[in-house]
Amino acid sequence: MREVCKIVHDHGGLVYIDGANLNALVGIAKPGEFGGDVSHLNLHKTFCIPHGGGGLGRPIGVVEKLKDFMPSHQKIFKM
Repeated sequence: MREVCKIVHDHGGLVYIDGANLNALVGIAKPGEFGGDVSHLNLHKTFCIPHGGGGLGRPIGVVEKLKDFMPSHQKIFKM
């Protein structure tokens, strides 16, 4: 993943990590270390909570340069 992300970044692109079905990788992979620019996961699929449990458009992680494009009520975590 890191190599693919680097190639995309070297050509000016952004990488979106779709964690919709991340449940097979929980505890094994760390999407924040894949090298993507935007990452989301569906809590209802991964952790068996009610659909929409993360709120509208949540949770979504972005790199620093994209933070101003996020909706309000953000929580900032440093990786």
